[in-house]
Amino acid sequence: MNNFTGFSDLCIPATRIEDLKPIIQEAIELGYSNVAIEQVVDVTKSAVNNQDVVPKPFCLKELKAAFGGQIRLLNRLTVVFGDATVSLLLNRSNNIRCYNLIAALPISDTSYQYACQTMTCDIITYNQASIHLRTTRNFYYLAVDRNIAFEIKYSPAIVTPADRKQTITRAHRYHMTGKSRNVIISSGATNPFQLRSPYDIANLGLIFGLTEEKSKEAIRGVPNRTLLSAEGRRLGKAGVVIARREPNRDDSDDYSDSELEEDISDDENGDAEHEKDVNMDDHDETDEDVDADAETKRPPKKMAKH
Repeated sequence: MNNFTGFSDLCIPATRIEDLKPIIQEAIELGYSNVAIEQVVDVTKSAVNNQDVVPKPFCLKELKAAFGGQIRLLNRLTVVFGDATVSLLLNRSNNIRCYNLIAALPISDTSYQYACQTMTCDIITYNQASIHLRTTRNFYYLAVDRNIAFEIKYSPAIVTPADRKQTITRAHRYHMTGKSRNVIISSGATNPFQLRSPYDIANLGLIFGLTEEKSKEAIRGVPNRTLLSAEGRRLGKAGVVIARREPNRDDSDDYSDSELEEDISDDENGDAEHEKDVNMDDHDETDEDVDADAETKRPPKKMAKH
């Protein structure tokens, strides 16, 4: 199983090879290590037949040969759907197994809840038509427990004021619903000028209601864990993350650590010897003391009568 490290941008829309090369080159210069090329399929417009609704993944051989391993390129599929029948279409697909990432784009409240609770996916995203969808806290945390990430795209926020307002509203809704847990920040860039460096995104995250630490996690920690989880789903393996558990300082005993580590065997032996000495002192009496006690206990002699 691959080990994903570094900064990640999990949404670069697929286009011509000539247009993707400068975008990927810019991503390399900005310090990104993982980039996902996105393809979109709208199953709401697909006819129900025996054909595979999922297109074949974008061929990355030419791009990988051009950049010579400077960056890791991945395939991402974004599925636009409106009800639970999407699972029937995806389960019959052979092409879907060739994608590294699967993103769900629900267009209704019921499909949003289905994506959080049941659908097999790695990311929940949105478009301009579904950006106003709401979710409850229960469904949000169900998705978090299933290692599903919630995506924020920043390129629309730097293009038009209307898109900027909607993106900020969406990001703050993540914060109000689930404290921005499992949030990833992607670009969705269609040209090199829409890309931003990871450190610029860390500052941009403050506008999205994220702290600087969570902003860095949104472009590094969370995307890499999402890629690892997606790799396990695709290959039938499970990834294990070992973390050190910090001690709970609130639940402390009356004794310090040094006191708990002290060897109390000497004290117990000392107490036993002390009790033994006391008992010996009580019973170790001299002969004179015994004779004196005997004299005091003897009855007085009777005087003879004359």
